[in-house]
Amino acid sequence: SGALWLAEARTLVMADVHLGYGWALRRRGQLGPVGDDLVCRKLMETVDELDPTSIVFLGDLVHAPKPAPEERAAVENTVRALAERAEVIVVLGNHDRGLVRDFPSLPATVCRQWEGGGITAVHGDQALPTADHVVIGHLHPALGVIDHAGASHKMPIFVTGVELTLLPAFSPLAAGCNVRDGIAVRPTDAQVLAASGKRVVALGPLTRFSHRTESRRS
Repeated sequence: SGALWLAEARTLVMADVHLGYGWALRRRGQLGPVGDDLVCRKLMETVDELDPTSIVFLGDLVHAPKPAPEERAAVENTVRALAERAEVIVVLGNHDRGLVRDFPSLPATVCRQWEGGGITAVHGDQALPTADHVVIGHLHPALGVIDHAGASHKMPIFVTGVELTLLPAFSPLAAGCNVRDGIAVRPTDAQVLAASGKRVVALGPLTRFSHRTESRRS
């Protein structure tokens, strides 16, 4: 799913869910399909499968501040449904700048940093804390690939190293940043793992995919 499962703590960590994305686009005059049902269905399927005791949203729970009434209801209904199943924690991200004001009754604990299950979790839009292992979102890491038909795709990936892990965007509507074009934060001894259905596939070291970009820059 692109989520991080901390088995011993029974905690589900998801970054960049961007609830209300489609509604926010409509408020800007883009009249495409809302599409938030895809995100909500993915959320519920993941929770049904893993049955966590805690759910941590690692920043950018929502896409934009000042939601429209339908947008507000959709976000509140989703979080309430999750809160009936598990404790909900929201680590604030840059898109969550109006969250506390816009959703004062949200059944969730709101914070800037979360610690548990052997990790320290922040969104990643600000300076990273000093800790044994930090997990961040924000960068939406993805790998550009070309299928047998010649079509290009962005495949969500985890990038993980000794002290740092980058989570892919959980929302299937959030375009990823192709690591072949470079990445703002590079974990030490970084490895790339693809989120593919219910499998996580090890693809090897990050340098294998960034070598071409580094060569162009040198």
